[in-house]
Amino acid sequence: MRRAPIEFRTVVILYTLLGIIMALVIHFVVLSSPRYNWLALVGG
Repeated sequence: MRRAPIEFRTVVILYTLLGIIMALVIHFVVLSSPRYNWLALVGG
């Protein structure tokens, strides 16, 4: 049985990091939109 060129653990870590980064990007895009910017409402 030959070894895979990329380890399974490496793929899992890369996809986890990609998911976290995408979640942060989407989070900040939504927060920067005027409709969902609850931080501005809280800050007064």
